[in-house]
Amino acid sequence: MDVSLLDAAVEARRERWAAAGVTWEIVRHPATDKPAASLRAEAPTAVAELILWVSGEADLMHAGLVPVITEPSVEHYEITSSLGLEGCLDDFEARLEIER
Repeated sequence: MDVSLLDAAVEARRERWAAAGVTWEIVRHPATDKPAASLRAEAPTAVAELILWVSGEADLMHAGLVPVITEPSVEHYEITSSLGLEGCLDDFEARLEIER
């Protein structure tokens, strides 16, 4: 999985996220034998981080902030295409309560 695909996928959602009051950043992890990138976001009601490895593995961690702070949850994905990445980002948006 080309982790740079994350940049284009996020760019396509940028306006909707900004309208929902979401702040985000993409962070490149240090070069290792298994490179990765993280998408970190904070919405008014939740926080989430998606870590995507070149292997196609991805972990989506999220927690609620309102009405109470919840324990973080983790969902694991095996992504094999840009379509799979889009589905994972749809879940990311759902955890942040971003309306489509």
